[in-house]
Amino acid sequence: MFRAKRPLMEPAPSTHTDPVAVRDRVLAAAREEFAARGLHAASVRTIGAGAGVTAAMINYYFGTKRALYDAVVTEAQGRLLARLLAAMPEPGEAGAPARLAGAYFDFLAEERQLQRLLLRQVLDRDEEVGGLTAQFVRPLRALLERHFGGDEAALQGAISLFGAVAGYFLYEPVLGPFLGMDPLSPRSLAARRAHVVQLAALLEKSSRP
Repeated sequence: MFRAKRPLMEPAPSTHTDPVAVRDRVLAAAREEFAARGLHAASVRTIGAGAGVTAAMINYYFGTKRALYDAVVTEAQGRLLARLLAAMPEPGEAGAPARLAGAYFDFLAEERQLQRLLLRQVLDRDEEVGGLTAQFVRPLRALLERHFGGDEAALQGAISLFGAVAGYFLYEPVLGPFLGMDPLSPRSLAARRAHVVQLAALLEKSSRP
């Protein structure tokens, strides 16, 4: 009796049913919706349409809109922290502030939704969201203390540096008329990145004994 040969390799799972692929699509669509509308105004149906799944499937994977939001924020913060960690030199080496500023700027230039998402966290003043932020801030502060020290001057310098980077993306909608050009054009981004890296180098130089 003839028997069909079994395939040497199983076919790849469809991206429409593969749990990892579905989860990634939902997170991407949710990141966009939450960044645009915030937690409370965001629509699970809109997220589902963007991900190509039903609202019921989102509930199956994440449970609630709050749990989905928490997953989006945690994933975004984790990627940012990983980028900063990868950019840092060994403790004691020169150039840490400049490398930190450059890595943070590059991440936000690529992940423009992240700043809107995190800004909405601050504006919502939600206690549970504040807990998520605290989970991110603890390892971030440890990173900063490792490279810059934990005294008041070092922490103030870090705040100034992060503000110089983040502020550009937060105020991007109103910077066009001020600059006379698109603030997100390659030329504008390159000029701003060079400035914050130079600012970081000056900050490091001024803090040396």
